[in-house]
Amino acid sequence: MRKNYILLLAAIMIFSLSGTAFATNGYQLIGIGQIQMSMGGAVTAAPMDSMTAITNPAGMARVGSRADFSMAAFMPTRSVDFTGLGDGLAGGESTEGGTDMYGIPSIGWTAPAFGRDDMYFGGGMYGTSGLGVDYGQITMMTGSALDGMFGAPKGTYDDVTYTGHSAIQFWKMAPTVSWNVNTKLSVGGALNIDYQSVAITQRFNNVPLTPAGAAMFGTQAVDINFDLGRPTSQMGYGFTLGTLYDVTDKITVGASYSSEQEFEDAEFQLGQDDVLNYGGATGEPGTYNMDLDYPQQLAFGIAFKPTEKIIVDLDVKWINWSATHDKINFSGPDGAFMDMDGNTSSSIDLDFGWDDQYVYAVGGQYEVNEKVKVRAGYNYAESPIDEADVFNNLVFPAIVEQHITFGGDYKFDDHWTIAFAYMKAWSEELTGTDDISDEMQEVFAFNSDSDAKISLEEQSVGMQLSYLF
Repeated sequence: MRKNYILLLAAIMIFSLSGTAFATNGYQLIGIGQIQMSMGGAVTAAPMDSMTAITNPAGMARVGSRADFSMAAFMPTRSVDFTGLGDGLAGGESTEGGTDMYGIPSIGWTAPAFGRDDMYFGGGMYGTSGLGVDYGQITMMTGSALDGMFGAPKGTYDDVTYTGHSAIQFWKMAPTVSWNVNTKLSVGGALNIDYQSVAITQRFNNVPLTPAGAAMFGTQAVDINFDLGRPTSQMGYGFTLGTLYDVTDKITVGASYSSEQEFEDAEFQLGQDDVLNYGGATGEPGTYNMDLDYPQQLAFGIAFKPTEKIIVDLDVKWINWSATHDKINFSGPDGAFMDMDGNTSSSIDLDFGWDDQYVYAVGGQYEVNEKVKVRAGYNYAESPIDEADVFNNLVFPAIVEQHITFGGDYKFDDHWTIAFAYMKAWSEELTGTDDISDEMQEVFAFNSDSDAKISLEEQSVGMQLSYLF
């Protein structure tokens, strides 16, 4: 009967996924499950549940035989603001867009394996990363303002409008083997079986042209389309390795490495002009591919246990976004792209400009009594993009930096525990400065500074049920 209940809970978690808009360190959650979240993600040297298969596989041999079921309500607020374009004289608009709440489930388990009490096998399915916005059509610049800026007769230019949508979600399955080598050292490894979905749409209508652009197109304004249509689905793979070592009975150090997660290309079947004038796109219909992988990362942690009731963990993590999200190859049919000299090609690099992140996290746990534990954490990572990358990331505002978390758990009996967590990421905003490329300025009537503003803030609240076997 107990197994039936556990399987039912697992099924509910798996099928409760709806959309994606979680973004914290870049667009990676700071912690998997509510225990990790309440620690601010600082658990590399202090594993506490089976979600450690993702953060440090070595911990699976130290958390006991258990199953964990987590669900969080993630509530982001993100916006794009064009009111500053043309020094505020162009009459642009701002908007917030996207679902206000998303469900983020994760499940995991671990137990002794291979007829040995020093080796554990486990795994699960974990929602680890995601990002999304949904901006309806808004005005970037009014036609009347453009008439004045260009000294043209009234009614010459139409309003420049913008529409944007994105949805990226990333899941991991992580079958894991962990071994307590001796009383001080634990090692572990996980095979990562990944799922990724990508959807991106951006439309700029009635964009005014420079004289050179007007000569090329034979008109005073054009539309720029980057409409990849329906979400794709790709499978990927990688691995994670980890170790834990007890320096003393009060100090533990931990380290983990996750390889770059390799994915098959996202494939889009596009119609005429779905991708047009974006990076020189000619509007050719056909099959387009995007080469989007997920970055490698390395984490170190040190946990202190000054008393039996207190644990404090300090973590540093490196996320190699620049290898996968700086420039992303986008390819299509022959002649899908053309440069200013009239040369055609089948591919371009999308310049998102993401830099590596260094994540600093601290978390603490206090055991109030045999039934109650409380936790708090803080997590900081500088945004992977800056002002020079705003225009290329209007639908990817992954810019929050500071997070504070609180939580705790209550033990009902020898088997069942319930945990809660709250996370708040402070609002951040960036205004585009020197973020319009020279190539775009040569064709489109943009200044070097877009003056567009993107913003993001987040909060989440979640619950986790754990069963100790």
